[in-house]
Amino acid sequence: MSSELQLDLLSGLHQQTTVITIASRLWQNDEVVALWLGGSLARGSSDVFSDIDFRVAVASQDIDAWRMPRFEEIFADSPVVGQQLLGSGEQASLHHLVLANGEVVDFFVQCTERKLISEPRLILGCRDKNFAPLLAANQRLERVEALTEVEATTVQEALTAFWINTHKHRKVLHRNLDLLVTFGFGVEKMLLVRLWYIEVSGKDCGDVRQGSIHTLTNVMCALEQAAGDEVRAVIGAPMRTRAEIYRALENNREAVSRIGRHLAQKYNFVYPSDLEATVRQGWQDFLALQ
Repeated sequence: MSSELQLDLLSGLHQQTTVITIASRLWQNDEVVALWLGGSLARGSSDVFSDIDFRVAVASQDIDAWRMPRFEEIFADSPVVGQQLLGSGEQASLHHLVLANGEVVDFFVQCTERKLISEPRLILGCRDKNFAPLLAANQRLERVEALTEVEATTVQEALTAFWINTHKHRKVLHRNLDLLVTFGFGVEKMLLVRLWYIEVSGKDCGDVRQGSIHTLTNVMCALEQAAGDEVRAVIGAPMRTRAEIYRALENNREAVSRIGRHLAQKYNFVYPSDLEATVRQGWQDFLALQ
């Protein structure tokens, strides 16, 4: 336990100046029982654009007063220009902030009675001898990736969903709603990313539409390493004209067909070949009408 801030721990961080300024100002308030950093700054994997994950603990009788902290005082040197309340409960609140200097801060406040988030921690200070050992426990715990074992039925259902979804482009294009195609194609691209990742890693990253920079970093790195040029060519295909739209849709389908058939063989499930054949024939019929 230390009643003084351990600011020497911040040496080398790109966000060092901002963290020291904010931490020092917070520590002047005796209601702050403990102060630490989470996220990439605590893991030692931060870069110049990393968020600053501030964690603040206060006594239970003070938590209500900290639901809406006085950010104009805490961030007086670089005011808050954008603010979102991402979550608030009886014992905690999380604020997503953008400062005038461009830095992003996740400001999380909890009471000392609340169970701590399981995450790496860079402890800056703690005034409570009972809270200190809880804070110190597993403070270098690594983040667990949200990956699961591959289930054949899940992949089969994903492939079926893809071919049904892509079949609808005929209708949208026939109605001259070209811009609307990009919405459906976005879903298809995310599904292709998932299938591609399963192929190169043997793990399932789940629905990437629910992902974030943090959860998708390893997914994208794996794809980049395994098939970077091919992935970029398919996923990043332009859709500025009808010809480019047609080409993007067809290339995406070719990639899904190849990967899907490979996964069906590897994980022993029936590939929806009849569905694919129907969709492909329907597409040729559509093109013949244009």
